[in-house]
Amino acid sequence: MFIAVMLVSLAVVMPTSAFAGKKRDARVAYVLKNLRLKSDVQEKFRPILDAYLKELGDLKDPYKNLKDELQDAIDGNKLTPAQCDQLFEAKQKQEEQEPALNRKYYAKFKTVLTTQQAYKAMKLSDDKIE
Repeated sequence: MFIAVMLVSLAVVMPTSAFAGKKRDARVAYVLKNLRLKSDVQEKFRPILDAYLKELGDLKDPYKNLKDELQDAIDGNKLTPAQCDQLFEAKQKQEEQEPALNRKYYAKFKTVLTTQQAYKAMKLSDDKIE
């Protein structure tokens, strides 16, 4: 019980950016583990992957933050038409910008990785991990 209370307390106190950083670190570790790169390649690739995941997170944040802000209205099926429009537009903006970011970093990945590894890294970066 004490541990559960401590974890809840940490979740409440921990800044969002620190939490996002920990999630990004976990995703970097997941991608690197599954790519099975040589240590010298991994050393060169890690900062590129980290930059990609940070930019991707920054791109997704406006929609995620708006969705979090409106979560009670979403859960209660009480979104106003204006809120629906806001959510829709925020998601569309995110989805419009993602392909360019993915292309940019796929090209950067290929400066360090083989094309096959770069493709796999992009796929792994998008995996759902808990």
